[in-house]
Amino acid sequence: MLDTDYPFDTDNRAYQRFLTLAGEHFEIVGWNNATGRPAMLTLIDISSRDAFSLALLDTAEDRQPHALLAATTDATLSLHGPLAGSATACDYAPHLAMHNADIAATTPAALHHPDTTTIDTSEWLTIPPDIAAAAHTQTPDTTSVGLVLLDRDRAQIVIVGPFPSPDDAQAWQPDTDGWPPVDRLTVALHPPTPKGD
Repeated sequence: MLDTDYPFDTDNRAYQRFLTLAGEHFEIVGWNNATGRPAMLTLIDISSRDAFSLALLDTAEDRQPHALLAATTDATLSLHGPLAGSATACDYAPHLAMHNADIAATTPAALHHPDTTTIDTSEWLTIPPDIAAAAHTQTPDTTSVGLVLLDRDRAQIVIVGPFPSPDDAQAWQPDTDGWPPVDRLTVALHPPTPKGD
């Protein structure tokens, strides 16, 4: 997701890691434009003094809201989030598994925002066919829920949410032009627990 408010985010994790790694091997000279925005870096080889410059155009952030979809050994689904980005959702998986021995599988899944009724083909996430065939849910035990649209035949899902209640989730209708019928599962969206717990 591009940061459109400010085209170059100096807190971008990849940029910060690049500066750390490059700083171990090069002298780095930063160039800013008149507004103070980083515009270019010159990397100078310490021993030869040869140099080259890189233009800094924009940054992309892995911050799209995600949930960690979990399936237990009997294919009961649960959602955990929202979490900022796919990497954060992946990082949460070991913590969740350590606290729930029944979890057999997890996958990060982008949350489709309920304000948008059109689901792009790229948003469908493929899951194992055996989980798709057996997936079910329990009555939500939280106030926040996600709506799992499950295409059992294609073993694909889309998760829409969050919603403040199961009724709100079931009332949401996507544009279904060209899509086969899907099962609609309302799944509790559990807030992530701190990793120290």
